[in-house]
This record gives sequence, structure tokens and C-alpha cells, in this order.
Amino acid sequence: MLHLDVAPGLRITNERCAVLLPSRTMVLGDLHLGIEASLELEGMQLPRSQAAEMHERVTMAAERQRPDRIVVLGDLKHEFSRNLDQEWSQVRGMLAHLRSLAPVTVIRGNHDNYLATITSQAGVELVEALEVDGVHLVHGHLPFSPRPLVQGHEHPSVRLFDGVGGFVKLPAFLYHPDERVLVLPAFSPLAAGNDVSALLAEGPLSPGLKGVDMARAEVYGCSDIGVIRLGKVGGLGRHRGRKA
Repeated sequence: MLHLDVAPGLRITNERCAVLLPSRTMVLGDLHLGIEASLELEGMQLPRSQAAEMHERVTMAAERQRPDRIVVLGDLKHEFSRNLDQEWSQVRGMLAHLRSLAPVTVIRGNHDNYLATITSQAGVELVEALEVDGVHLVHGHLPFSPRPLVQGHEHPSVRLFDGVGGFVKLPAFLYHPDERVLVLPAFSPLAAGNDVSALLAEGPLSPGLKGVDMARAEVYGCSDIGVIRLGKVGGLGRHRGRKA
């Protein structure tokens, strides 16, 4: 299925977005624009193609969900230390594209140092947190306790193994029904996901999720055939290591 309602008024989509249905607010996070330029500084060369893929995916999501508002859940850019040339270009391009689809608000993430310089010129609001339809929206890198909550930051993914040890890795949503917390997968195709089984051995990265029994969180993979309900984190097998 192309989307699935995990709770009343809360939808997840195969394009790695969430939708708050009462206000038609579409939420996505962890775009990490400019990651290719940042990796080039470390000697790694990748085609600068992820921005085009994300433009296409967000357009597809908007065509299906018809949002009245779009919220970016932080880490819109990647480089910590400054705004790289690629980030200036790609962030401005993405913000212009998002604004062509619906009004946009950006929540600051831990990678978004110096982002205010770009968002202010683009006329886009940059905030630390937001409440929409009674749901709290944050990036996830700072302590935060109010519920219900939608956040990013964790980059969850799941590995599905075959009988001979091969596997496919899928970006994944985590929804904890008791805590009323939804964790989004990274929207970036280059922000490698963290295996959800690592949550059992190492715990979540987010301070706001410390002490939460993540074994009880439901896992929903995003795949070529749509959103797949995969069961609870605690039922996915033994921990096989967190991947960066």
C-alpha cells in the first residue's frame, strides 16, 4: 500500500513522509542536502544526484496527499561547520520547490548550523519545535518529553534477510503506540539508515526516547511495493550492528 494510517489522524507514506490528516500537514526530515560536497572534503566522490531524487519523491507525495502545509523535521542541510556552496544552491532550490507545493516551516536539526542565513533569505520560518493538530514536531536531538510526538534524527532502517545470509535494507518508520511516538526515516537516499535492531542493544540516539521500551515499537518498511508492516522491533531477530 502507498500509505497507511498508524493512528487516528496520523498517516505514513511510502515516500518516507508523514501526514497529519486534520490539517493536511505533510512532514519529512533528514534531507542532508549537500552531503556529497561534505563527503568530497573527506576524499569521497559521489554523483550529486540525491537532490533531484528528493525533488521527485516529494512531488509524488504531494500529488497523492495534497498537503496544505509542509514541515521539514530538521537536518535540511548536512555540513556542521558552514554553508557549503552546494548547500546554498540545493537548500534554496529545495525550499523553492517545497513552497511551490504548500507553505513551509523548517524545524532546526543538529546539522542545521548556519541554516538561518539561507532560510531568512528564502522567506521560510525556522523554529526549534512546532505543535500541529495537538502533535509535537521536533528533530529529536534535544531532550523532549511531551506526547504525542513526531520526530526524525534516528534514520531508522530494517534489514530483511534471505535464507543464505543476503539482505535488503529498507528505510523504516517506527511507531510506538503506547508512547504515541512516530520516528520518520531519513528522506535522503544517502543518509544510511541505522538498523532498528540496534535500538535493543545500544538504545536510541534521541534523548527524548531514552528509557522508552523500543522493543514494543512497530516497524513499517518503505519498499518498491509500498509500505510493509513488519511487526515489532523486538521480534526482528538478533542485533546485527548499527551502520552509519
